[in-house]
Amino acid sequence: MKTDIEQILNNIRIAYEYEVGEYLEPDNRRREKVELRNALVNAARPYGTTRQLALMVGKTNHTTAIHICREHEVYYNYSPKYRQNYAVALDVVEKFARRHQLLPRVNGQGRTLSSYEHEIESINKTILALQKRRDGFIECLDSKRKMAILHKESTI
Repeated sequence: MKTDIEQILNNIRIAYEYEVGEYLEPDNRRREKVELRNALVNAARPYGTTRQLALMVGKTNHTTAIHICREHEVYYNYSPKYRQNYAVALDVVEKFARRHQLLPRVNGQGRTLSSYEHEIESINKTILALQKRRDGFIECLDSKRKMAILHKESTI
């Protein structure tokens, strides 16, 4: 018999598959399918154990979820499609978390004051890094626009 969180995670997977318009296919090793699974596991990570997360995507071994979590930063930094899938997965997971009033697990532990403080600090560092990245993209885009305008004016 499934526990409540396992059923919620299963429903999250179904909603995610609907949103992205693809099935996760646990035995498929194509990069697109791997990125779909990884995005969902990383988005749902605060709400389940590694075993529950692995089962959610059709895997049987909890070490699969551990590996997926370790690879998140690499996929996030180098794959635009992964970032897109991760954003969709976060949206789906947050909707379910609000609907079912789920509280995030912190490092697999109970909810203590220090673990929440540590997690908030980690999230703040991630937000700062993403803001810096966004600002870099904005600067690059602005310089490319200026170069395009200058090029256009010089050809007239």
